[in-house]
Parts: sequence; C-alpha cells; structure tokens
Amino acid sequence: MPAIAEATATPPAGLAEAPVAAIMARTVALLPDSLTCAQAVASLAAQADAETIYQACATDPDGGFAGLVSLRACLVRPGDTPLADILARPALTLRETDDAGVSAHRLLEAGMDGAPVLDARGRVTGLVTAEAARRFLLDELEETTDSFAGLVGEPKDDYFDLTVWADFRRRAPWVLGLAVAGLAAGYVVHIYEDALSALVILALYMPMVADTGGNVGTQSASLITRAMSVGDVGLRDTARIMWRETRVALMMAATLFAFAFLKVFLISNSADVPGGLTIEAIGFAIGVALAMQVITATLIGAALPIAAVLVRQDPAVVSGPALTTIVDLTGLVLYFSITTWLLGFPFAG
Repeated sequence: MPAIAEATATPPAGLAEAPVAAIMARTVALLPDSLTCAQAVASLAAQADAETIYQACATDPDGGFAGLVSLRACLVRPGDTPLADILARPALTLRETDDAGVSAHRLLEAGMDGAPVLDARGRVTGLVTAEAARRFLLDELEETTDSFAGLVGEPKDDYFDLTVWADFRRRAPWVLGLAVAGLAAGYVVHIYEDALSALVILALYMPMVADTGGNVGTQSASLITRAMSVGDVGLRDTARIMWRETRVALMMAATLFAFAFLKVFLISNSADVPGGLTIEAIGFAIGVALAMQVITATLIGAALPIAAVLVRQDPAVVSGPALTTIVDLTGLVLYFSITTWLLGFPFAG
C-alpha cells in the first residue's frame, strides 16, 4: 500500500507568524505515478484515514513529487487510463516554513484546489487545500480586526458578553466629553448672529455644509478603517494615506464647489441680499467654504482611525462621535469665517 505522508508541526500561537506547516493537511495520500486510474481509486479507498482523500499527490519512482491527482478525475476516466496522463502540475509548491498568509493568498489567487508542501529533496510532507487557505485567512482577518481595535493579547469581549453597565462605561466618557466640546459649536453660531441676521441666506446653506462634511468625513474614516482592519495599510503608511486622501479631497472639493455655486445661483437667485452684494458673490463664498470643509473633513476622517489605534482605543467607539463633533465644529468655523471674510462683512464678535 502506498505510504501516507506524515508531517509533524505544532501551530504557533499567533496567526500572523504562522508557517505553512500550521495549516497544511498532515496526512496526505500518496500514489505512484505508474498506477492506472482504477488502481488509484482502489489505493485511495485503502487510505481513507488521509485528510485529503479527494485530492492526492502522485510520486515518481524516486519518491519525489510528480503531480496532483483528484479522485473525481480518476472516476470519470476509463479505469485503464494511466495516472500520469491526468496529473495536474501545480503552479505553486510550498515549504513548511513559508509564510501561511502569503501562501494562502497565492493559492487562492491562482484558483488552485490545493498546493503540495515539499521538503528540500522534493518529497511530499503535506498539502494545503483551498478550504484550509480560506479558513486561515478568515481567522487571520478576525485577529487583525481585534488588533486594530487595540485588543492584542487580550480576549475580546463579544457584544453580548459585556454587561449593560460595562458597555455604558465604555461609551459614556467619549460621548459626554464630545458633548461638552459640542457646546463650542453653539458658541460659534452665537458669535456670528449678526452675520446671520444681515445675510439670512447663509443660514439656508448651513445644513448643506454640515451634512457634506459629515458625509465625506465618515466615508474617509470608513475606508481607512476597513483598509487597516484587513491589513491593506498600517500605521507605517500614515504619510501615504494622508497624501492620498489630500488629493482625493481636492478633487471632491473642486466638484462640490461647482455644485454649491450653481445651487446657490439657481435656487436663491431671487433671494434678498444686502446692497453691494450679488448672488454670484454669495454663491462663490459658500462654494469656497464648502470646498474647505470637504478637505478638512476628509483629512480628519482619515486621521481619527489612525489616532485611535495609536492610543489603543477601539475606532468603532471613538471615531464616530469624535468625527461628528469635530467636523461640525470645524465646519461652522470655516463656513462663517470664510463667507463673512469673502463677502466683506466683519460680523464676528
């Protein structure tokens, strides 16, 4: 009976450092490449204790790896078909010490059902199946997400594992602290009361600026959060992230400036405006304010998840409330300071 390859490897504690030996099948059915399909099926039936009964490794007379054999391929061919005629030559072979994450990605990207694990002499020591690769990457993603939440080395509580009181204590400091900070937004509006009284049209477009800032900030924060959670980017990429977000923000700002100008010009063309001003000038000022809000909100949204990781806080708990408060406050300051300056109204105070 053909031997079953035995591989002994102890999985490491952390997925991030796991070698291929941690995810490979440790008992693999081996078939001499001189067999026929009928003989191969009988041999596979005799090796039912192998972990990969539906996929086996063929070996040459010297015991080296010759190719992969699937049970299905053997069953659909005539029994006298030489096994050598149906061998699959994999595009990827692995070593036990190869990085498991990289190897799993390569296996799945190549669309392979499995990849053999060979020793220095080319002999089979194991097999990594596509199912094992997918399972490993999902486990790795879960661990990365825990790490991103600042929970490395500690058991992560599931949602229902926390008591209501513990959940309240986790959330309340951020919400209360940001509520106090939010009082500043009301103070900003109070400072510019005279401007709002003289130029009522500014109040009409305040929600547009606030909502747009919140939307682009949330979008940026969500994209960075996801990219970090799946390992696409890390803290080392902070400068590249901010440079990329700056370029995206500038393009969005230009687009939304044009949108805001046209909206003011078309919708508020009949609005009463103080003497010496035109609706075009007001539209330009509001457009510039909106563009600046888009740029700052995008960069704030990108920076907050990174900052949360740096201080080992859960971005899901911190970023949302913080983003809302900071973007609202900066949006109001930018909106009123830019519009009153461009329109020549020193209404602050």
